[in-house]
Amino acid sequence: MRVYYWISYSLFALMCAYIIYKYFLALQNRPRIQKNDILYQEWFASGCSTKNILTQFGGGNNCVRLVITKDLLWVTSWFPFSLLTPAYDMEHVIPLGWITEVEANRGFMRKGIRLTYVDANGAAHSLKLVSRNEEGFLRAIAGTLTVIDRLPNSR
Repeated sequence: MRVYYWISYSLFALMCAYIIYKYFLALQNRPRIQKNDILYQEWFASGCSTKNILTQFGGGNNCVRLVITKDLLWVTSWFPFSLLTPAYDMEHVIPLGWITEVEANRGFMRKGIRLTYVDANGAAHSLKLVSRNEEGFLRAIAGTLTVIDRLPNSR
């Protein structure tokens, strides 16, 4: 019986160590942004990564932070959720030139923004973001990008 406790405690400790390790890696990649460089900022957005099924179900609800400057889009969350953000692939620093598509989805039970970008290695990433101020987000990012507005049943 004691062996099972030790195995479960060891697995729990390993999981915690992994989350802390990913958190410190994410801290190293965070940009230094001056307040006057911010074009758009939202503290209570929602969203998820489409990397795999775990990240799609494990996204953030009203805890995702979106920051747009003239050079980049920063997707993160605030503490204590920032501890789990790297594990669910919701920590992104995206230069605006890497963004390939921004698609606004408006429909019954399907509202939000699908953002697709290609990283420095050429790998494509996709995020589903639900902004409380969707028009403000799209307006802030539209100066650099072409925004595709998809209406319901337009496929």
